[in-house]
Amino acid sequence: MESDSALVKQTLRGGHHHYGVLVHRYADYLFGLGMRLTRGDRALSEDLSQQSFLKSYLYLKSFDLNKSYKHWLTGIALNCFKDLRGDHWDYVPLVEADEPQITPDFRSDDAFFELIRPLSPEERALVTLRFVYEYQVDEIAELMNLKSGTTKSKLSRALEKLR
Repeated sequence: MESDSALVKQTLRGGHHHYGVLVHRYADYLFGLGMRLTRGDRALSEDLSQQSFLKSYLYLKSFDLNKSYKHWLTGIALNCFKDLRGDHWDYVPLVEADEPQITPDFRSDDAFFELIRPLSPEERALVTLRFVYEYQVDEIAELMNLKSGTTKSKLSRALEKLR
């Protein structure tokens, strides 16, 4: 199995089909993150995944090969989520295209969605990254452009809200 960095290098050298391997590798992960951030909204989660992959492909030249592609992709997904979470989500379903479809194996997590319902979008992101995907506080702070102390206090308030 080729490393993410090797696939990025091959894509940047003109082997654009190598990027499909990265999409396939992280499709379930991004969809699952989207489902948790959107409280189980499948259509928005699919849109979030597609936008994240599109933006990561467009900005692939700016990826630091010495860092984790998954971490970088997660940051892009969080930024896409911030863009989508406005009062009016302009979601337009894509017309069926003659492109390969990836259907993630994602089991229903209704209890989790119900648990995080009272949280704000930012709090959902913090709780999901920390307790579902087990990111460290410093990593979450970096992903969400916050200071570590701010991240800790926001996480604490979110957990208090859940109690």
